[in-house]
Amino acid sequence: MKINDKILNIPPYISTSWENITSLFTQNDQLVVILKNGAKIDIPNLPGEVIEDIFKIHSKVLEDQSKPKTSISFGLPSLPTGGLESFTSAMQHNPEQKDAPDIPSDIINKIANIAKLFAEEANMDIPKPEDNCNCMHCQVSRALQIGMGINPENLDVEVDEKDLTFRDWDILEEGAHLYRVTNPLDEKEHYSVFLKDPIGCTCGNKNCEHIKAVLNS
Repeated sequence: MKINDKILNIPPYISTSWENITSLFTQNDQLVVILKNGAKIDIPNLPGEVIEDIFKIHSKVLEDQSKPKTSISFGLPSLPTGGLESFTSAMQHNPEQKDAPDIPSDIINKIANIAKLFAEEANMDIPKPEDNCNCMHCQVSRALQIGMGINPENLDVEVDEKDLTFRDWDILEEGAHLYRVTNPLDEKEHYSVFLKDPIGCTCGNKNCEHIKAVLNS
């Protein structure tokens, strides 16, 4: 036997969810269950406290079903005459909605496309979404940043100058005065450079770029 707010299971008489049950009543000390399909189920020999619990659960299920379901609207305000910046300023971060459901992807795409149309407004302030927040403001802010070509995940990442420098060759010291020079775009292309008299490179050219790369490293 299993009786909760989801199912009524009393073997061997009945096992179904409450949504399939229309009503309950007792008759001749038996519990009678009426199903939506019109079937009538008589359940004998149930203790009085069990019957009472069944009626309580059924009452709660009926109350829950009668409550209006809360729907979340993803309607967005019309674009003001002030442009995209006025649109973003009309929305404010709301930490109470940090666990809000995701805005449908089609609406997110529309927001990003709107941002692309206003991409020339380079001096406008794109609102920054808060970390770990899914409120309407933060979701829209992320979509705007994507539309403007900004990656929200990398906004605060500092770029090392080394990452901005193009490398012609990767240089690895292999021993005393001996270096391995490798093409970073093709690891199969590599040479050995020796910087002690006589200076040389396995490419066969005494004034090659591989030797210069090692000397300048």
